[in-house]
Amino acid sequence: MGDNLKEFYFDLNPFSILRHSDRDFAQTFILFLYLVAFAIVTYKVTMFLVEKLKPATDPANEYNRRKVIRAGFLISYTIIYLPVIFSSLSLLPTVLGLAGAGIVISLKEVWLNMVGWFMIMGGNGFQVGDRIEMDNIKGDVVNIGFLKFTLLEVSSDPRAEQSTNRLIHFPNYNIVLHKFFIVSDAMDFVWDEFKISLTVDSDWEKAELICNQILNEELVLAPELVEEKIRELSKNYLVRLGKSTPIVYTSLEEGFILLSLRYLTPIRSKRLNRILISKEVLRKFKSESDIHLIQVRRS
Repeated sequence: MGDNLKEFYFDLNPFSILRHSDRDFAQTFILFLYLVAFAIVTYKVTMFLVEKLKPATDPANEYNRRKVIRAGFLISYTIIYLPVIFSSLSLLPTVLGLAGAGIVISLKEVWLNMVGWFMIMGGNGFQVGDRIEMDNIKGDVVNIGFLKFTLLEVSSDPRAEQSTNRLIHFPNYNIVLHKFFIVSDAMDFVWDEFKISLTVDSDWEKAELICNQILNEELVLAPELVEEKIRELSKNYLVRLGKSTPIVYTSLEEGFILLSLRYLTPIRSKRLNRILISKEVLRKFKSESDIHLIQVRRS
């Protein structure tokens, strides 16, 4: 009984297994599990010590640091472990055969994910912080991995675009197979437009003048900032934005006058700017006796 326990101990002892150059498949598999467990423990301890000794100054810094350390551990342990695992060349054909079978089974999605990752990292891709829309799902990119990327979902309501606080994971091959829309962090502004309905006897010229004055105040994106971002984006794209100053369109509809306020706004300040402009419009129109708002029922 004692000899059996001793033999069992030596069979599971990682140092004993390492000393054998003619390991069988079971011993190599057990050694692989030991090595993986050791790598995970050392990674967790390293991250704990790094966060205790030098805390991150902000979430972005912590995210980038974790990505770099994780990639460094993965590359280092892969280089160190491969010679150890394949030191017994008699197992090499078996391992390669099993690996080849697995690669053949999952070849399509794996390679597409890899191609998708290269497209994301390329000049026409996106980066953490960009807002993208795919398959009618909109969100801010919070993580990009080798096989998948993650979005922090944003409400589909174009008037609000508030975060839903839900994380959505997409395999990278979606970039290859589907179209997507990007609001790049380098050009993070969009056109917003909302409509004001007036009675036909309202002084529409005065209303249009008031709206133009409001839009040209500090509630919207400064033109010089727009031009700076366009110059930055023009390094990779031929961008012609055209007119970038706010404008009010006036049209005569069936039974009412419609004012359409159109202006550029940072994507993440879209709702705030809409609220500020709406309050200013209500405040200014309230003191004008010849401007009358009406409520239009929309189907």
